[in-house]
Amino acid sequence: METDTIPSSASQEMRLPWHKRLLFGLAYALFMVVTLALLGEVALRVLPLGKFRSAPFRQYDSQLGVSLIPDMKVTHSRGCFTGEVETNRWGFRDRDRILEKPAGGFRIALVGDSVVEGVHVNPDQVMNIEMEKLLQQQGYRNVEVMNFGIEGIGTTQELIMYKERIRQFHPDLVLLTVSDNDVMNNSSTLQPKSYGIHTWYCPYYNLDSNGQLVFQPVQSRPLNGLVTFLERHSYLAYYVERVWYRADLPLYKWYGMPVYFGSYSDDPLDPEWQQAWMVTDKVMGRMRDTVEADGARFVVVPWTNFTDIDPDWRQRLTKQFGPLPEKLAPAKLDQRLQQIADRQKITMEFITPYMQAYRDQHQLQWPYFSLTCDPHFSAMGHQVAASAMIDLLQRHQWLPAPGASVH
Repeated sequence: METDTIPSSASQEMRLPWHKRLLFGLAYALFMVVTLALLGEVALRVLPLGKFRSAPFRQYDSQLGVSLIPDMKVTHSRGCFTGEVETNRWGFRDRDRILEKPAGGFRIALVGDSVVEGVHVNPDQVMNIEMEKLLQQQGYRNVEVMNFGIEGIGTTQELIMYKERIRQFHPDLVLLTVSDNDVMNNSSTLQPKSYGIHTWYCPYYNLDSNGQLVFQPVQSRPLNGLVTFLERHSYLAYYVERVWYRADLPLYKWYGMPVYFGSYSDDPLDPEWQQAWMVTDKVMGRMRDTVEADGARFVVVPWTNFTDIDPDWRQRLTKQFGPLPEKLAPAKLDQRLQQIADRQKITMEFITPYMQAYRDQHQLQWPYFSLTCDPHFSAMGHQVAASAMIDLLQRHQWLPAPGASVH
């Protein structure tokens, strides 16, 4: 029985040229990627997961590195907390505000990072709103407390934010809060180490050979327009981005602990931390000058250190990180901040005594003022911190008389 066969030479002649095979292969691969992406997008929108345990509300910012998207109302959920994040038209976690200060009004600008931003609780539980409630109850009818908090920012970004966005609201009092990671945030060498394989967009001040501040603007984000579009409109892109950020592979640690713990160090010789503290010192002084030149009062309020609240802090950290370095000296943070305040003639006040007294009076146990799954304030933490702030303002008579108008 005879069969038809094609000579090998003829078979080779029928094959497509290599460049066309490559082109068709790439087209097929692209088709499959697009198809899978579309299926993933549809699945996320149909499945319960598609209702967003969290949704994007932060964005790349060419001035600050990161900011909040204006006019957003989204669900934010992580582990043990679920809440709503609402931003106003100005891009802050706050109720709506007008630029012009109302006649006879008194405005407080509460400036800080994630503690002030407060996305871990509902909008009516955030510290600045709790402060306004307390002030209203005590007869302060014309006092606003405005929230200018953004997660992950440091003093440099807060100075820029004051110049570019806060001063237009004409605050009478600027309360700059300080967290234990702020000094690291101010360092163009330490902060990138903290984020490891990830890129954190941020402006910095560096020091020149004469010890003067030299500004380093936010770096451009590659394909920013496309990435921003996908972040805002694609469920799949958002979740893929979240998975990527969870791949936390830090390339540097401070004696086996996260980089920011270096702010508690008693080592005076580490050159990177020396520079970070010097930059923080100078930037705080510059912010004081800027705020006071606008006719407002400038006050720095460090947040209560976890070691001041939890008597078992050493055991907890040891369980989490292993043996603690000898250089770890938590008291050093507040001591150095106080030295900066004295040197720069900055008014600095601590709310720690108030928080400790509340803890003891109510016999609080771990996690005290924080969430069980997260070190940020719980709703109770925001409420107690708000009370501490009001107590501080009243003790120093930094508020107008109850019911009085400011002229």
